[in-house]
Amino acid sequence: MQLSEELYMKFPIILRNKLLNKEIELPDTTKVDYEKILTYRAVERKMDDNSKITLEDFKSYFELGKKPKCPRGVNKEDLIKDPHYYGVSTFLKKEIIEQKMKFPNPNKKMAVGYVHRAGGPQETKIEKQHVCWWLYSDADVSGFELMEE
Repeated sequence: MQLSEELYMKFPIILRNKLLNKEIELPDTTKVDYEKILTYRAVERKMDDNSKITLEDFKSYFELGKKPKCPRGVNKEDLIKDPHYYGVSTFLKKEIIEQKMKFPNPNKKMAVGYVHRAGGPQETKIEKQHVCWWLYSDADVSGFELMEE
């Protein structure tokens, strides 16, 4: 999906440059204009850390300098060209995160909040209960909160 250059300029530099240079493009199923979506996300926190959710909790693999785990039979170069690794994962059901992140997890907590259009485009895959959110550099994630244990 091709978006306007004006919209590309709102993204963090690593995603912005990939889009502007046409190295990647967002999927055709991406929505820029949508109603807010209640989602869940695992965030890194120690047991005694109840600090507020910030944009730091919503960094993509590439913003963190992490290489995505390469599934068997998949070329690492193909992953670098996959726009999903430049977005962040949220889920429509908290049980999915509990299972994937092996909750209770001493290094992670569950956050709940709304993916919203002012924060950036999203792609929802209902069959996987997954929402990929490509956040703008100045996205407001203050609506996300840690859940009580």
